[in-house]
Amino acid sequence: MNPTWPTNWRYTLGAIAAWMLFLACVMGVTVGRASGWPLAVLIALALVPAVTVALQFRAAYRLIAAQDEFVRALTLRRMVVAAAAAIALATAWSVMELIGLPRLPAWLIYPLFWGLFGIATPLIRDTRA
Repeated sequence: MNPTWPTNWRYTLGAIAAWMLFLACVMGVTVGRASGWPLAVLIALALVPAVTVALQFRAAYRLIAAQDEFVRALTLRRMVVAAAAAIALATAWSVMELIGLPRLPAWLIYPLFWGLFGIATPLIRDTRA
């Protein structure tokens, strides 16, 4: 039997490493910009979080693909709900920025998505509409 989400230790370790690298690079760009680091270093650091996001989704895809069809459908349903909510919230916030709300960095959409996935997971328990 295949391990289920998120009890797969390889996925969990990879996700933790990717998140740590993601956050370290975001903080590195912030500190580096304030400290006057060279632009090439800042650009290289700024691209690393995108790579970690791609690797994280690749790992999630592989984990989902290894599940039975019920768990696969259930997980994908939760991901679609989380993605839809994250995109809707990001769109609403960005438009409200035009009327004076504080500007938020777009990289927050990624942790927002996974946070919403965590909220959706116990709420969506079956694959019916």
